[in-house]
Amino acid sequence: QDKKNRIMDYLSKKETLVYLAFTVDALNTLVTFPLFAARGPKWMLANVHSASGDTIPQSEADRESFKTLWELFMVCYEGYFGFTISTLVCIYRFPETVPVFAYSLFALYLCKAMFLWKRYMKKGNTIDAQTKSKFGMVLFFFLPCYGGVLGFSAP
Repeated sequence: QDKKNRIMDYLSKKETLVYLAFTVDALNTLVTFPLFAARGPKWMLANVHSASGDTIPQSEADRESFKTLWELFMVCYEGYFGFTISTLVCIYRFPETVPVFAYSLFALYLCKAMFLWKRYMKKGNTIDAQTKSKFGMVLFFFLPCYGGVLGFSAP
């Protein structure tokens, strides 16, 4: 009974929303970044489909322009990986930072939702399964979790 009360007390805290959402986000990044880094661009082309659903031939990875874009992508992903690790450590080590990260992540996911919405509208109100899934996760999981902290923190 005491353990059940402690669990319910923890779940009722607004910060739990951020811990849940960011831990999911961090686990995704902790898995995908090493895969991209270790397996390289040809693996990515074989496993990640374009927005139109087409598979891009692996021979594209040998083009100089693709190599340049791959390097840029990996630099950006490396930065995001570092941000994710440092944020994860920070929110668990210093819980008072949770609201600050919730504000910034809410803004980030709001921008992502607008980007996905524009993609949806550009395609004449049709959307591929991958974009639909991402859009649903942003709208019904990440935005409520990060926005929930903002709503509960408002004076």
